[in-house]
Amino acid sequence: MSGNVTTNMTSFYQNTTLYDTFLMTHGHVYDFQKIACIDWDDVEVEHSLAPRAYTSWNALNILRLTLAMWIMGSHVAIIVFVLAMRGLRSQPKNLLIVNVALTNLLMGAFVVPVKLHFILNPDVMACDLAIGWTFVSDYFQTSVSLFAVFSLVLERFIYVFTEKKQIYVKPWASRLITVVLLVSPWLLAAILLAPTFYGGMLAKSHEGDNCLFKVNENYFVAAQLLSFIPASLAVFVAAPYTGLLDCLRPNRCFYTPLTPKGESVTVTAFVSLCSIFAEAPFCIVRVLLMTMECDNSVCVGLVHALTMTIWVRLCKTAVMPFIWLAYTDIRNAMLCQLSFGDDPNDDEDEDEFEEPEQVDDTQKLPLKSILRNTVPKTEEKT
Repeated sequence: MSGNVTTNMTSFYQNTTLYDTFLMTHGHVYDFQKIACIDWDDVEVEHSLAPRAYTSWNALNILRLTLAMWIMGSHVAIIVFVLAMRGLRSQPKNLLIVNVALTNLLMGAFVVPVKLHFILNPDVMACDLAIGWTFVSDYFQTSVSLFAVFSLVLERFIYVFTEKKQIYVKPWASRLITVVLLVSPWLLAAILLAPTFYGGMLAKSHEGDNCLFKVNENYFVAAQLLSFIPASLAVFVAAPYTGLLDCLRPNRCFYTPLTPKGESVTVTAFVSLCSIFAEAPFCIVRVLLMTMECDNSVCVGLVHALTMTIWVRLCKTAVMPFIWLAYTDIRNAMLCQLSFGDDPNDDEDEDEFEEPEQVDDTQKLPLKSILRNTVPKTEEKT
C-alpha cells in the first residue's frame, strides 16, 4: 500500500514539475491540434475564429478533395508511365521528373487529405500527427519540391554543358550523378528544416490530453525563410543560365538520345516560374503573420491572403504534370500510346492479309517456259 502511495506521489510531483516548466518557459503558446483543424476558409478575428456560413463538407472542401484526387492520379500516371517505358526511364532527366512528381504527391496524398480529416474530425486527432502535418504542409513540402526542381535544372545544365564542350561522361558517373540528384532534395530539406522547426518547440504542457507547446516563433520564421529562399535562389540563378547555355550550343548534339535545341530552356523556364512564383506568396504571408502583432483589418486581410496562397499552391501542383509534355520524348511516347493503333506493327500485320494483285502468269515465267507452253503438243511429237 505504501509503495502505491509513493508511486502516485512521485508521478504527481513529476507532473507538477513538468507543468511548472511549461509555465516558467517564455514563449508563444501554440495548440497544434487547433491549428491543424482550423478550416482554411475560417477568418481569425481577435484570436477567435469566425466560420463562414456553411457546413464542414462545403463546396470548397469538396473542390479541394477533387483537386487532391487529380493531383494523385496525374502524378502517379506520370511516374508509372516514365518507369514503365525503358526508353524514358533510361534518361536521367526523366527520373528527376519522377522525383519532382513524388514531392508534389505530398500535397495531394498527405497535406490535403489529412487537413480535411482534421476539419471533419477535430476531436479525433493525434498530437504527433498534427505536428507532423504542420511541418510537412508549411515547411517541408515547399522546400523539397523546390530542391527537386533545382536538381532537374542542374541535370539539364550538366547535359547541355557536356554536350557543348563535347565531354564524354561515363555511364557509371552518369548513374552516380543521377542518384545524388535524386536523394539530395530530401536530405537538404530535412537537414535545413527539421532542427530549426523542432528546436523552436521549447516545452509541452502535460495537463490533460492536449497539444499545447511553448514555442519560439523566431525559429518558425527562420524555418519558413529556409524553406523557400535557398532553393528558390538556386533555381532562379541556375534556370536562366541553363537556358542561355542551351541556346548557345551547336545544332548537332554530341549525345544520344537527342534533346532538341531550345527544349531545355522551355521546360526549365516553365517549371521555375510555376515553382517559385507559386510558393513565394505563401512564404511572404506566413512570415508577415508570424512577425506582425495587430488586431486590425490588415491582419484579417492577411488571413484571407493566406487562403488564396494555399489555393495557388494547389493549382500549381495540379498543373505541373502538363508541363512535362514539353519534352519531346515524353510527348511522343504518350501520343504513341494514345493513338488508336497502339502497336506500330499493326500496319505490317494488315498487309499480310491483303489479297494479292492480279498479275499475268506470263510475267512470272521465264521466256523458255512461255515458248514451250505456247507450242502445240502435236508439233512437239514430230
